[in-house]
Amino acid sequence: MPQRKPDLRVIKTQKAIKNAFKEMVMEMDASKITVKELSERAQIHRKTFYLHYTTMEALYEDVLKEVSESYYQAIDQIAPDAPFTEVNRVFFTFMAHQEPYVEKMVCDPSYRDFADKLFLATLSHNRNRYNPYQDYSRPEQNIINTFLALGSVNIYRRWVADKKMVPLESLIELTNQLFMNGIASIRKEKK
Repeated sequence: MPQRKPDLRVIKTQKAIKNAFKEMVMEMDASKITVKELSERAQIHRKTFYLHYTTMEALYEDVLKEVSESYYQAIDQIAPDAPFTEVNRVFFTFMAHQEPYVEKMVCDPSYRDFADKLFLATLSHNRNRYNPYQDYSRPEQNIINTFLALGSVNIYRRWVADKKMVPLESLIELTNQLFMNGIASIRKEKK
């Protein structure tokens, strides 16, 4: 059976919806984005929106799925059993090069639920590739993975809040030290 060509009208409409959504993310909190206003910005009828997405949350999930798939492409470039320092480097490098709407969705508290879904998906992807903590019980793995995932994302959020004053390479080196050796690795002794 020959493969069907994608309908250009569908592609154009989805692009208009996503572009309007990204603009709105940059301008307002998650609770302020409505189907009505998004449809007006995208210059489509509300019914057309619902032909593509069942809810606004479905649009969020689609946009975050695109981000996570980009991350998977980046992380899949390194060996599944690469040291954590390399995984950490990929994460911070990837996040540092995202479009501003992604940064806002990750850092703005009103988008936190959606961002958390993104990070749970990326953590799951990483653990399916390779789980260096498989010898621990499931509850212990949950604690380890929560520490790593939340530590990474909250450090990223802090870095953004501080206007990225720490250069990316320094951020990666510092977080590698913290994750691998704890706070004792950077504590300077007073003389």
